[in-house]
Amino acid sequence: MLQSDSTLELMTEQQFIKKNLAVIRAYLKSKFPGCVITEESHPSMYHTFTVRHEKLHQSYKLRVGWSRLADRRHTQEKTRTELGHVDVAGRMMQAGDNWFYW
Repeated sequence: MLQSDSTLELMTEQQFIKKNLAVIRAYLKSKFPGCVITEESHPSMYHTFTVRHEKLHQSYKLRVGWSRLADRRHTQEKTRTELGHVDVAGRMMQAGDNWFYW
């Protein structure tokens, strides 16, 4: 379902960011089932997600730039599409113990 331009205009930046974070969170949960996901926010800079696979003792880390989260051109639908297109989960795994910046 696409959001109308008027709906996007009425959302505050904080509401918009929360919706994009929810999309990223759902994506990570679907790609890393059974893993523990923790988050940390550094407003105006970035938001981080750490995915821990307890049994394998592995962690994957994602750092999302605040500008991406707040950019009105990155609607929730576009964010969802880009997560898959870029293969964020795969790139997190390739990064190993390092951060994957998106």
